Amino acid sequence: MVPCAIYNNSDNRDRKVLIAMFIQLFSNYLVEQSVITTEQRDYLQAEMQKTHVKLGTIAVADGLLTEAQADEINHQQTQKNELFGNIAIQMGYLTDIQVAKLLEKQGDTAMKFFQLLMNTIGLTMDTVTEHLRGFQKANGFTDEELDALKREDIESIIPLFATVRDETITNLAGLVMRNLTRFVTSNFYFGRMKKASDYAYSMLAGQKSVGDYDIFLGFGATDELAGIIKLAENYADTVAVTSSDEVYDAVCEFANLNNGLFDSVLSDDDVFIEMIPPEVYLNQQLFGNAYYMPVYIDGAQFDLIISTDAAFVPGDKPHELNLKKTDFDTSTTGSLPTVLVVDDSSLIRKVLIKLLNENGYHVVGEATNGLEGVELYKELHPDIVTLDITMPVMDGVTALKQIKEYDPDAMVAMISAAGQKDKLMDALREGAELFFTKPFNAQEVVSSLRSSEY
Repeated sequence: MVPCAIYNNSDNRDRKVLIAMFIQLFSNYLVEQSVITTEQRDYLQAEMQKTHVKLGTIAVADGLLTEAQADEINHQQTQKNELFGNIAIQMGYLTDIQVAKLLEKQGDTAMKFFQLLMNTIGLTMDTVTEHLRGFQKANGFTDEELDALKREDIESIIPLFATVRDETITNLAGLVMRNLTRFVTSNFYFGRMKKASDYAYSMLAGQKSVGDYDIFLGFGATDELAGIIKLAENYADTVAVTSSDEVYDAVCEFANLNNGLFDSVLSDDDVFIEMIPPEVYLNQQLFGNAYYMPVYIDGAQFDLIISTDAAFVPGDKPHELNLKKTDFDTSTTGSLPTVLVVDDSSLIRKVLIKLLNENGYHVVGEATNGLEGVELYKELHPDIVTLDITMPVMDGVTALKQIKEYDPDAMVAMISAAGQKDKLMDALREGAELFFTKPFNAQEVVSSLRSSEY
């Protein structure tokens, strides 16, 4: 349930500058210690944005990669939990030596920040070092851990902040942080993970995976929703999020993205796991063992919630989303192929409708679940129907079966999150012609649809 537009623009995120987590944490510490003001911190962070560029940008600028190759590597990053440089080496685009030199060109971010503190604020290097040691002591970092934070080594940073015995929770938290960088924003930082034994919230959006593993992944807020709104708006990207329910829907989709990618890793070990449709809860409390990790975007907080407790319950009663649908003109379609879009996410429907209408298709209807989709198919008789797999009321595979029983020649494209191999195989056995595994690329969707017409 991830928008194509997000994936097209995720490559661009690799070219955006970022404020390293270390810079944000250390500069906030300096504000707390009254070494600098909030205004000075914001200025320093803005200056740092001009100095740090990601690996793909440098490689393209140096002529080591083409734009197309960088885009291809970025897309591979949506499918794998690996660094840009590692994927480039695996694909044969860069050598170990070239990646090492590119990393050197990225420069020592921490040292650049220290230089700014000296040149702008007037601190001496001895004073900066003294405050750095204070920051290290306040957070309980060893020298090795502090060095990992300064190097932005996410694999080493996550265990420092997610100090729990359950490796599944630590690994999932690391995946979420990488995906925040890929699909939401590079300018965020996070705090230490804590047990959520008495976690009462104003809003919680998330999704369960059940089977050989029981996992809940969600995003919540205990009071203000500013952080949740920033998460939703940045993730939706080119699609407007105009109501509270659309915010909740977008956050559910981000949870779905992370769950799908994580479940795909588990499924590689022949583990059976099934994702339940995402849900939203308002003004309730968690029941069962869970952990939360505060995350900050532009100073606004939301909480990452993770549980591997089979008895965990996110709340008493889910909130029913009230999401508007598009008004379609079905009177004149001309010679364009007609499409019915079926997905429980308003965000995904908007993105697919925009994508298809801009690429030579005429969307004639949208449905929020499989049952509604089957009924609309019988009413509209579209040339193509897209079916999400995980939906409430009736899932996509059941809807596919009923549509094929009604019209054996129906052209059906299944859309699933990563980690749903069994469901996709069921869909193929039921006669689905195409399938797109999320994260997917808009150009691949259009190209596959066009190929299927011949």
